[in-house]
Amino acid sequence: MAADEGAAISFQITRTQEKEGGQAMSQSFRAVKEIWNVHSSCFIEPAKLIVLLHDLGARVGTASDEHEYGDNQVVWVENGRKVLDYMEADERFSAASFKASMEQQGIPVDKNDLMTLIDNMRSLSKQWRSSIGKYGELLFYIDAC
Repeated sequence: MAADEGAAISFQITRTQEKEGGQAMSQSFRAVKEIWNVHSSCFIEPAKLIVLLHDLGARVGTASDEHEYGDNQVVWVENGRKVLDYMEADERFSAASFKASMEQQGIPVDKNDLMTLIDNMRSLSKQWRSSIGKYGELLFYIDAC
């Protein structure tokens, strides 16, 4: 098929979709390499964990966002290196600090559960470095814990 014929077919599909009141769909796709890293148990409810991850991003001055991906919630942080550096070395990465912060936001959380979560995250932070994306981003996938 010549290049012009492919363009005509592509145009016809879009024209037909528009005629039938449908939206034009993307006509491209790509393979995606997704590598799952070592997981942590949540220890706290997923909604509270999401708040903690956003708080973590704010503490290091990086953007964060969340969305659903199948059955998972995904939290994206723009600068994964900063987040992991904070987890590994900053003394403010503690259960007491996050408990106070979350309670200020009206979110009660058990300090012992939070302590277990923070300790677990700190111990996994070196392994999680391999999950930092091409542009420095880091994604956390949260199952229904």
